[in-house]
Amino acid sequence: MRNAEQTGGAILPGLRPASVTGGSKQAGAHVGAGARGGERPRAAFDATTILAVSGAHFVHDLYPAFIGVLLPLLIPKLGISLVAAGLLASTLRWATVVQPLLGWVADRVDTRYWVILPPSVTALAVGLLGIAPTPVVVAALLAIAGLSSSVFHPPAGAWVTRAAGSQWGRATSYFMTGGELARALGPLSMAAVLAKVGLGWSWVVVAPGLVTSIVLFALLARRPGLQVRHAASPLRQAFAVVQRDFLLLAAASALVATATATLLVFGPTYLVGAGADILFAGAALTSFGLGAAAGAFAGGTLSDRLGRRTVLAASAGVGAPLLGLALLMPPAPIQLAAFALAGLVFLSAGPVQLVMMQELLPENRSVAVALASFTTMVAGALGVVLVGALAEVIGLQGALIVAAASALLALPCIAFLPETRHVSRGHG
Repeated sequence: MRNAEQTGGAILPGLRPASVTGGSKQAGAHVGAGARGGERPRAAFDATTILAVSGAHFVHDLYPAFIGVLLPLLIPKLGISLVAAGLLASTLRWATVVQPLLGWVADRVDTRYWVILPPSVTALAVGLLGIAPTPVVVAALLAIAGLSSSVFHPPAGAWVTRAAGSQWGRATSYFMTGGELARALGPLSMAAVLAKVGLGWSWVVVAPGLVTSIVLFALLARRPGLQVRHAASPLRQAFAVVQRDFLLLAAASALVATATATLLVFGPTYLVGAGADILFAGAALTSFGLGAAAGAFAGGTLSDRLGRRTVLAASAGVGAPLLGLALLMPPAPIQLAAFALAGLVFLSAGPVQLVMMQELLPENRSVAVALASFTTMVAGALGVVLVGALAEVIGLQGALIVAAASALLALPCIAFLPETRHVSRGHG
């Protein structure tokens, strides 16, 4: 792999201007603006780097995925209401308010340890939740996990695009698949641990995070090619050009994030209340997550060929009704299949949103990743609190269905985004 210092600019290696098949001339200008930067092309798709970072993404994101399964046991242990539980769970997300600042810094410094250390820190914070004696301690641990996540995601997301050649969507699909697989397997694995050893032994799950940091250190700590030294363009100047499209994309992402975040947090609690046991509740989130992982794997690559806006619109327009239908079903195997299908369609938007953010701010890619993550995290945090409050009035099932339906409001925002696609030479 060529040393990233040699590239000198801030655009993805091997980038050609993205084709614009819709939207304004201004939109076309800023989407393709990155190709005029100073970075010399590096057309190869660096699978080793992309798979290593995607694997770290998988292990890291296992731990936030445990929260939804821990919640039904923490609520009676701590003696808290659903509203209080929602506030606690949202602490992890609120900790990400610093993520845009961290992304700005990440575009200007060596960030290898930003990716190497967080899997261990997040693992320790989440693993200790089961023995936390008070809500205050739980909130503190969740805040630490949130800050660790904020450090990890901006440089990790930028690394995969820098190693992607011109296949932005494909590389981001791999990266997002790691995260979605974690959200799929995390609930079921934690449910199995809790069923076997109980809440007080939740700390045993920290081992994968510790091992991942050790492996990443061995692979990446001495690889200067991962350090990018260049002068990123002034963020205010770059943002001024893309402000309209950024706000539209952020609004669409926030509405979809509200539906998914509330399901991940309150889904197990709803299913247990509907008569399912904790293992079925974990299996339901796993089904949704496995579908989401398949959607993430396909979504970015499809958007390279069919267009970003097309994939986003299909995801929200079809995924929201499917999720609502799954929530209306009684706990049974058919419900697991419905959750899987909803996840497949709904979460195909994830890599597309992340790629589009980086296309809007190609010389500030870590900031772009941070803003994408920040938007979904804050929307999810607000959504969890609001759904918790609404559930006290209309019941948890109704509140979750309202959250799913809110994703349909993303369609008008998506309609006004420019249609872009970006495919490498030799791949269409």
